[in-house]
Amino acid sequence: MSNPPRIKSVTVKGLFNQFNHHIDFNQEERITILHGINGVGKTTLLRMINSLFNFRIYSFNEIPFTSFEIELSNGNHIRVEKKQHKIRNILNIFINKEKINFQNLDIESLIKRLPWISKVDDDVFYDRRTEEPLSLEEVMEQYGDRLPIKDVKNSELIAKLGHVPVQLIETSRLLRTVKRDELHQRKEIITHTVKVYAAELQQRIRSVMTDYAKKSQELEQTFPFRLLKPSENYTNEQLNEHIVALQNKRDELRTIGLLPTTDSATLDASSIDSLEAQHAAVMNLYVKDSEEKLAVLECLSEKIKLLLKIINSKFQGKSLRIDDKKGLVIIGKDGEIDPALLSSGEQHELVMFYDLIFKVEPNTLVMIDEPELSLHITWQHKFIDELKEIVEHSKFDVLIATHSPTIVGENSHLMVALGVNE
Repeated sequence: MSNPPRIKSVTVKGLFNQFNHHIDFNQEERITILHGINGVGKTTLLRMINSLFNFRIYSFNEIPFTSFEIELSNGNHIRVEKKQHKIRNILNIFINKEKINFQNLDIESLIKRLPWISKVDDDVFYDRRTEEPLSLEEVMEQYGDRLPIKDVKNSELIAKLGHVPVQLIETSRLLRTVKRDELHQRKEIITHTVKVYAAELQQRIRSVMTDYAKKSQELEQTFPFRLLKPSENYTNEQLNEHIVALQNKRDELRTIGLLPTTDSATLDASSIDSLEAQHAAVMNLYVKDSEEKLAVLECLSEKIKLLLKIINSKFQGKSLRIDDKKGLVIIGKDGEIDPALLSSGEQHELVMFYDLIFKVEPNTLVMIDEPELSLHITWQHKFIDELKEIVEHSKFDVLIATHSPTIVGENSHLMVALGVNE
């Protein structure tokens, strides 16, 4: 399957009836930083991109602009135009100059069906359940499944626009709504995102360990039959090297919490130097099977190592550990700490980097709004370098909206300044 197209540039005109912005995306380093003072439209640009490629065209009704254009790496050119009308705004979408048919919803009328949500300003809603302000995007993310929009099919738009994966990490990332069954009723509760991610990682670990067990059982059941088949064996020197590497890998997996510490038996690689031929064949097959089993854990272990490296380089007086029963565990000098008791800065770091490492697929455009929230200046200074390491590992694109010069640091070549006089 071919990779989805990447965004090359974004242009908006008449934003808030006063700004014209053009952003060329950094194709080589895959990180683009939107920098500017409050009010020039950084967050709005992220939401417009997110709305377009998630087919939430109704979001454009709430934003003052005249045109919004995107150029893709496959040569396609997308243009959204907005015209003022006496009764309501008119939206038109063109792909390569061809006008696309789609259904535009009056989403505000639908949101009125949620009695606990009130509109308090342009694109600002108040949630009386959580006592927090929400953007239209956040309202739809949390409560969209309660609105009668499931059967709306913008089939032509979807077919023409294709799949351009995008993901928005908004500023309100420390709390979220989750659904739970209690006493035969489906209820929504507000909880800390760090707790949601701890439970999610525990499920990831359980799933991969199930695969590991299946692979182990499969190899053990066929071991005698494969042993009787002729195969190419390692030399003694190669076998020594593989045994050492195998033991190092097991030590690493025990350290990060994917293998139990009780599984710590070691094998003296030098003891195989004088093996007889039949014993050497058994040892070769054992080593190859062990490598195949551990390969099942490789993808998850690499993500865990990266998360631990970044987070534990910053936490003071506490550390992040991985546990197969609890997922994410915080350890302080007096024992385990409830993740919800971490500072807001620590929670922002943990949530944001968990998102980036575990929840983003390759070739996605990830948009991060104000990564500097609650972060100490030294943490802000490290952010782009840490982000580069994740991008190199996972191969996705990033668009950041920030007003922090410390986030930009020495990466001004990645920055697009959004000024007030463009």
